[in-house]
Amino acid sequence: MRDPGTTAGMGRNVLVVSTLEQEAAVLGGLVGADDHVKVVVPVVKQGFLDWLANDEHAFSKAKAVAEDTAEELPADNVAPAAGEADVALAIRDALATFPAEEILVAVGPGERDAVTDVLDPEEGAARSVDGVPVRVVVVRAS
Repeated sequence: MRDPGTTAGMGRNVLVVSTLEQEAAVLGGLVGADDHVKVVVPVVKQGFLDWLANDEHAFSKAKAVAEDTAEELPADNVAPAAGEADVALAIRDALATFPAEEILVAVGPGERDAVTDVLDPEEGAARSVDGVPVRVVVVRAS
């Protein structure tokens, strides 16, 4: 992975997956203006009957949050999208069309363990998905 501090004018491909609505300020310090960023917000998990009634609403909400986050990031090239409710599946789906060099996963303190278990099931193993390094960022409420 290129170091943005030593490779002037050449940004990284960064996949941002966020389960939060208000984290752009924290993530803004982790991506640069030259980076190419894809922001994916997983559609909130819901029960089967809720899914039948509110699928479009949940998808629209996730897409709107992704768009808001994308607008707040300092990168010039940002693509927002809604993703699968399962974070690992949302990452794999995004990697199918976006050649990420790094994955940032933003979660709240209560979600950290569940997301870390999914992304790093073997204790001590380096966190990566399909060979792409993953950094889990825990965002505390302000």
